[in-house]
Amino acid sequence: MTTASPPALLRIGIPVLKVAVALGLVIWIARKVDFSEGWAAVQTLSAATISVSIFLLLLQALLSAWRWSLLSDMIGQRLKISGAMKLFMQSLFYNQALPSPIPGDAARIFGAVKYGLTIGEATLGVVMDRILTLFGLAVVALIGLIILRAVYGHDFPIPYLTELTALGVAGSIASALVFSWRRHLFVRFFPAKLHALSDALRTLITHQRMVGVFLLTLIIHGLSVVSLEILVLGLGLPLDWGQAAAAFPPVLLIAMVPISVGGWGLREGGMIISLAVFGIGTTDAATLSVVFGLLQLVVGLAGGVFVLSRPHSGKIKALS
Repeated sequence: MTTASPPALLRIGIPVLKVAVALGLVIWIARKVDFSEGWAAVQTLSAATISVSIFLLLLQALLSAWRWSLLSDMIGQRLKISGAMKLFMQSLFYNQALPSPIPGDAARIFGAVKYGLTIGEATLGVVMDRILTLFGLAVVALIGLIILRAVYGHDFPIPYLTELTALGVAGSIASALVFSWRRHLFVRFFPAKLHALSDALRTLITHQRMVGVFLLTLIIHGLSVVSLEILVLGLGLPLDWGQAAAAFPPVLLIAMVPISVGGWGLREGGMIISLAVFGIGTTDAATLSVVFGLLQLVVGLAGGVFVLSRPHSGKIKALS
């Protein structure tokens, strides 16, 4: 009888753990929610409200694909925007359908190879895109936390979240500046496999289009906030645009913590504690979060149209 290797156990155990965390959080939150009240609120949403929110999430996906294409070009790769959009939609499908972001990234990498990139180049482009996405979300979340404290006189209910986010953003900026100015002091300590990543990072930081691409990143994350506020208006919740700009970005950052499936449970819990600052109850906050999550699911599953004819699905599924 053979035993599974540690890497195999990790491939199985991590997704199972994420599913367990998501289910545990959702069940815990569900015990605090009035389902009849939440369903009644959902029924007040008009088709126009839902359509506008879905449109904004689709626009967000397309802009994200465009940014990925721009980033690839900035670090010396050639990835057509049409291919980037197709591959990005495929990755959204895998991210929604499977309990790990790895298959979604693999979909982009294998697909980019089909468009002429090497495995190394494709992997590098996806990693750089991931780094910029996370940093941009941290910046947007920090802006929201500052608005919450400076304008509304509240701190986010999670202790030291503002300080930790500010420390992360400031540390990232300082590290990037020092690295771009004195890169030779660090490269000699990097393994050979990371030299290409360090070269791409320096190229990206010093590129003349970097400011524009970063502003595009902020717009991409801002579309999530706008989509949520459209749902807020549709549900009739007492939350204005300024409050939305303060409350939602930290929730989106919390949902990115990789201990759940698609942010489920984390997003709902974060939404409840964030909106409680503005007097919105548990059921209303959870309902808003679930509707938003379902609309994200709809947009992600739309990528399944592109997956049906994809020749690499077996390779990607094996990574899940």
